[in-house]
This record gives sequence, C-alpha cells and structure tokens, in this order.
Amino acid sequence: MRRQVLGLVRRQLLGIRFLAPLFGVLMLGACETTSEAPKPVTVDASIYQSMTLNARQLVIIENWQMPMKAPYIGHRQMPYPSNFIAQWASKVLTPAGGSGDITLDIQRAAVTLVDLPRKAGLKNALTDQQDSRIRVEFEARLMWLQPVGGAQAMVKLSSSHSRTIPESSSANDLQRAVNDSLLAALVGLDAQARAELKKLDNIILP
Repeated sequence: MRRQVLGLVRRQLLGIRFLAPLFGVLMLGACETTSEAPKPVTVDASIYQSMTLNARQLVIIENWQMPMKAPYIGHRQMPYPSNFIAQWASKVLTPAGGSGDITLDIQRAAVTLVDLPRKAGLKNALTDQQDSRIRVEFEARLMWLQPVGGAQAMVKLSSSHSRTIPESSSANDLQRAVNDSLLAALVGLDAQARAELKKLDNIILP
C-alpha cells in the first residue's frame, strides 16, 4: 500500500514538472497579448530639421499604387507608408520663396513581409529561428522649377531597410519591427534629400 502511495505521489510530481514549463509559456503569452500595442509612427520635428527652400509652394504627388495582397502589408499600416513620406515632406521641405514650385513625386512606398525557410533537424527545432523578413522601400523624385532665373532641377531619391524577426515574435513585436523599419528608411531618405539639395545652387535659402 505504501509503495502504491509513493508511486502515485511520484507520478503527480512528474506531471507538475512537465506542466511547469508549459504553464510558464502560457503565462508569457498571456502577458504578451495584454501588452500595449506600439503607437503609429510619426515624423518627429526635433529630429528632422526644416529646410527653407526657394519656392512658393510644395506639391506632393503620389504615383504609387499600393498592392493589397501578400507579400505587401503597407495597406495594414497606419499611417500608410506614402502618407508617412508626405508628413516628412510637409515638415522638412519648407517653401519660402516668392515664386516657383518644389514637387515631391512619391513613386514607391512599399512594405513587404516574406516568410523565411526553416532549417530542419532536432537541433534547429529547439531554437528560435528567424521566421520572416520585413523590407521597406521608398523611392521618390524631387523636382524644382523656379521661373525667376529659369532654374530647374530633378533629383532621384531611394532608401530601403530590412530586418528579420524570430518565430517567437508576437503581433506587437512584428508591428514594432515594421515601425522601426519605416523610421530607418525615412532617415535614409531624409539624408539623401539633404545631400542632393545642397548640390543645387540657390535652392536652399539662408
């Protein structure tokens, strides 16, 4: 009888040991599902210094038709990636001249999510493999037309950023990674725009 009781206790202890890691995973998942979702990306004016340009107005054109199917996920972002670029332009490209136009033509504002192949084998099955790749691609043209003096110019801008996320990532982790990639791509676009505009005579006002 005593042996039977000891066997029952041993089985219960083994069951607790088996369930403990599972319980921990479930608790971690519960904490993750209740964590606060990341906020939408915004253009921080303290980071992107305004450039005063020799033009009467800023015109923003969007020639990018956003796909609504995989692997594109830009239509699930808020704001839309093209609107994010437009926010940047409105804060940075500041018209202050008496005539002329500065035009931003947004030609690509893509966000894609692609599944990555998994490595086979027991060893890899026990690791947190990279599950997906996020890629943000921005392409635009800046066109300057200044009738006074007959000045005109056009520069092409392009910037991209990509990163992978592990299979343990939650929906919030994924959104944070997308937001970080959008911000990184915009930093590249901003740096390129400043470098190219500095090469043009009389477009940046003191």
